[in-house]
Amino acid sequence: MKYWTQYFGHEKKTKGKRKKYDCNIYTFDIESTSYLIVDGKQEKATNYLKLTEKQQKESKKCACMYIWMFGINDDVYYGRTWNELEMFLNNLENVIPEQKFLFIHNQSFEFQFMKSHFHFSEVAARKSHKVMMSIMKDYNITIKCSYYMSNCALKFLPDLYNLPVEKQVR
Repeated sequence: MKYWTQYFGHEKKTKGKRKKYDCNIYTFDIESTSYLIVDGKQEKATNYLKLTEKQQKESKKCACMYIWMFGINDDVYYGRTWNELEMFLNNLENVIPEQKFLFIHNQSFEFQFMKSHFHFSEVAARKSHKVMMSIMKDYNITIKCSYYMSNCALKFLPDLYNLPVEKQVR
């Protein structure tokens, strides 16, 4: 993994005559954590059941992203803030202005965080909060949910496609 500032471009693999698109493989993932605000103080989300009934009702449930990872073929770049991701995407857009397809496994989860930081011109969902595809308004990026495309949990994809990798589980 490389810090996002180490991205200096990559080889363009453009296809298409009228509508050009890039054939590089782009992937994205975030790691997040959740916490509670109880009586003006931050608490671990795992302490929820230890709270009184009144505290449970009055507590504010919060979550935040603490790292993002953006894969371009075999290279993975990471950053810690949404602002860093925006700067990374601007760099990517300058290098490859053509249409890009970004795959996110379980896009529905990441989309709940991304919608507060990016603008989308289109969103296709099976039902509320079940996003299958979205188009970023400020970047030439179409995001597709690889979970809905494969109908398979990430854990089982290597077996399904005979890949020599495994999903890392903590």
